[in-house]
Amino acid sequence: MSAIFPESVLMNPLLASEDVGWWTRLWFRAKASTFAGETDAIYNFIFWVSIAFFVVLMFLMVYWGIKYRRKPGVAPEISPSHNTPLEIVWTVVPTILLFVMFVWGFKGYLNKAVSPVDAEVIQVTAKKWNWTFEYKTGAKSRELDRMADMDVPVFALPLNRPVKFVMSSDDVIHSMFFPEFRAKRDVMPNRYTTMWVQPTGKPTHTVERYDNGKKLRLAPLDSAGNVITDMAERAGKGYNLFCTEYCGDQHSQMLARIAVLAEADYKDWLDYQGDTSGVPLNVLGEQLYKLQGCATCHSVNGAKGTGPTWKDIWGETHKSTTGASATVDENYIRESILVPGAFVREGFSNQMPSYQGKMKDREIRALTTYIMSLNDKFKQDAQAVSDEEMAKQQGGSGSTPAK
Repeated sequence: MSAIFPESVLMNPLLASEDVGWWTRLWFRAKASTFAGETDAIYNFIFWVSIAFFVVLMFLMVYWGIKYRRKPGVAPEISPSHNTPLEIVWTVVPTILLFVMFVWGFKGYLNKAVSPVDAEVIQVTAKKWNWTFEYKTGAKSRELDRMADMDVPVFALPLNRPVKFVMSSDDVIHSMFFPEFRAKRDVMPNRYTTMWVQPTGKPTHTVERYDNGKKLRLAPLDSAGNVITDMAERAGKGYNLFCTEYCGDQHSQMLARIAVLAEADYKDWLDYQGDTSGVPLNVLGEQLYKLQGCATCHSVNGAKGTGPTWKDIWGETHKSTTGASATVDENYIRESILVPGAFVREGFSNQMPSYQGKMKDREIRALTTYIMSLNDKFKQDAQAVSDEEMAKQQGGSGSTPAK
């Protein structure tokens, strides 16, 4: 279940980020960044200049085609071979228009290419088929939303403050695209690319506390800035993040939701996301399964995907492509996460990226516990491991809560 919406709401696969008219849906999405106005203006200028020339040229072509068509008994006119004024016009006018387009577009490109020195840096990792944002505090989002019948991560950005994305890919070329921000940049393997945006307008979400104030979640706002209380209307609010570089058979499912928050809400949300100590291991493992992209390759219902299913694998003995055998336990899962090429299960290829340095020990234990719980024979054992760990954090052994 999502951290934002109940299961009944998550069944509604809304893609719309806001209530807009048909013209906005046909043309451009909402303007939500400092780039949007200038980008739309240069696009519209080029578009309407092209339309004007197209209409004039097509009209002249049809008109002259009819007027000067071949007629019985009428000798064809001698075609003029040179017209200096006309040639000057059709050379100078397009040149001036192209110069305007170039200067205007280059100015907009420089604005997008050079980020402000005070921009907050967010590390972005792309991999088939998932986005991960790591914030300045080391926190990663634990929020989920429903988009195109999928659970996708929700990333928060501060309103009216520049944010710089430092991006890299774990596998192939991806492209990070924010339609409402009018920002797009390729994400490359083995190198960093950067992009920045400054969200403008109104916050799309706020934060609200529940479970006696112990938990925090995002709450979408309506156009007047009021919290949407009808749970059936909460889904699909915020902005969209897409991959626009074909990256494999699940490219279209590489989605995420963007929530824009007021500064105080953004700080509270960031602090909460960085502390997973209050989340039981089995629950955290299920969240990570969806947030870290595991769900794109591994099913939890027994269906075969790009990778093997996690259903009932705990305690099984698997054979590798080299003929070696191993039992699925804590060490097996840990090695598969950190060094996936060390043991490639028979019948599958090694396509999984390493999570070395990208996943904390408690997160690995959470995934291990979750996988254990997917086998009915070990479900109670997984719950006991999770309960014991939470009891220790709450002072049973005097240990410091893990984050």
